[in-house]
Amino acid sequence: MSRHRWAAGLVAPEPGERLLEIGYGPGLTAASVLEHLGDGRLLGVDRSAKMAAAAARRNARAVAEGRAEFRVGDWPPVPQLSGPAFDKAYAFNVRLLWTDADAVTAVRRVLAPGGSLYVFLQLPPPSGPQLDAVAAQAERTLDEAGFRAAGVDRDGECLCVRGRRA
Repeated sequence: MSRHRWAAGLVAPEPGERLLEIGYGPGLTAASVLEHLGDGRLLGVDRSAKMAAAAARRNARAVAEGRAEFRVGDWPPVPQLSGPAFDKAYAFNVRLLWTDADAVTAVRRVLAPGGSLYVFLQLPPPSGPQLDAVAAQAERTLDEAGFRAAGVDRDGECLCVRGRRA
């Protein structure tokens, strides 16, 4: 199973949910998530216009249907994001979200109460002890930003640290 399908399985999107992807890159994880999102909506934020174009091409049908939008902007968020607009947020290999409590606090601000954050990362092998250290750091960062720990999942060299907004 690809890391993107594994990530989508953990996010477990349900029809009607509002999802935020931070750092969507070429839109691979978004494509897997959109397969299960039904009439829900996905908003992606990435700092690269080149990646925005690639993600929009890869997910052209969902974009045309109004189920996906890929914006260019930095994180913490572009000014248009405010209030508890999302049920779930996720990011794959976005270092800010395992090291910077301010960046994670910005995610908490746009999540609905009880919303979940999924911080995925993949390190080159062999990364066992290094992955464990990064997981511990990510858990501390989420805790500092006001998230309750919801678990750590691992699949080979991939890791997901989950938090839930109180």
